[in-house]
Amino acid sequence: MLAALIALALQAAAPSSADAPQFRGEGQMKVFDMICGRVFPDEARIDSIMAKLPGARALTPTEIKDYLRDDPGHGWVIQAGTSNMGVTLEAPPVHACAVRMTNTDGVIDEGVWQQLIAAAQARAGGGFTTVPPRTIELGAIQSEVSGVQKQGADGAAEAIYLIRTMPKPARPPAQGGIEIRMVRQLVQARR
Repeated sequence: MLAALIALALQAAAPSSADAPQFRGEGQMKVFDMICGRVFPDEARIDSIMAKLPGARALTPTEIKDYLRDDPGHGWVIQAGTSNMGVTLEAPPVHACAVRMTNTDGVIDEGVWQQLIAAAQARAGGGFTTVPPRTIELGAIQSEVSGVQKQGADGAAEAIYLIRTMPKPARPPAQGGIEIRMVRQLVQARR
């Protein structure tokens, strides 16, 4: 059932041609909410859902390294119109679930994103603080990061981030140059 819902969300996720409405992230947000917000950290269930999802292909070791660098994990890619949607699971100690959409104009419906974050915070018991927006530059790439996080006295932490990554200079290129990544991270309590 969840795989069918995700397939419907993917249809809404695809950036379209120049004569159609611009990408606003609704489908990506639905996939993120279903997979990362509601099923994660149950990786076995996510693996089962993704195995049933039409068009989902497991990332190769080289592709997963492109996404996660030296961190362990696995993921999938799904064709979404003129773009690709990537779903990655990073293994602990920083356990993370991310949904990435490539080839976008970088714009999402911020009101819908704030509603999604508010619902996720409520499900997690509240106590989150806003992360001040920041820009990170690595070589020819610039990432704009915003989100919410909370940390427990035992060292456990949870965060939800929205990251827009683009080539520098930071002028939004024509449709197709910006990756939007939505991430939920969980850090286990210290032992």
